[in-house]
Amino acid sequence: MRYLVVVLSLLWAGAAQAVEICDELWFTRNLVFDHAGQCFQSPLGQAIFDNSDCLVGNAEPDPSEAEIVALVRTMEAEWDCDVDTTRTSLRIPNIAQRMAMIDLPVADGFESMCIGYRGPATELHTGRHVSAPVSGVIQPGDDLTYVFIPMRGWTFFDLGRNGEMGWGAIRELSDLKCDGFAG
Repeated sequence: MRYLVVVLSLLWAGAAQAVEICDELWFTRNLVFDHAGQCFQSPLGQAIFDNSDCLVGNAEPDPSEAEIVALVRTMEAEWDCDVDTTRTSLRIPNIAQRMAMIDLPVADGFESMCIGYRGPATELHTGRHVSAPVSGVIQPGDDLTYVFIPMRGWTFFDLGRNGEMGWGAIRELSDLKCDGFAG
């Protein structure tokens, strides 16, 4: 029964994810520019990001984040995104925790889940390195949602509890030991 409930919720979440991918991509791209000191003019940009510490209207991202911007722009074109920036909210869960990430995840538009993780306890970090602050711990038995592109041997997971999310040093999703998979 547990599997049926999880599969049905993933199907529903998958339909919602297709609608929300453009919000995800817009958020990630603009969070890079927020880090660079961008001053936002649109109602959406001003509602999501704090302009009190902004420096310039046309900020350039740090070279280490420029590849994220390029990847996001490519994906926005593939998904034919056109986010309405006159609104004042995004459909992104745990947005405050996402803003606290050192290395930003990029959504791929598809949701998958490891049902009943069977590996060892694994720390999640705010960045893709073990010295980054710990932002959660994957425990045996957890259901792991992943909707982001793995990068450099790290995968971004949302544990779905109390905003625990972050990067786990899991090179290949096929390495996950789980009771089952969905998505």
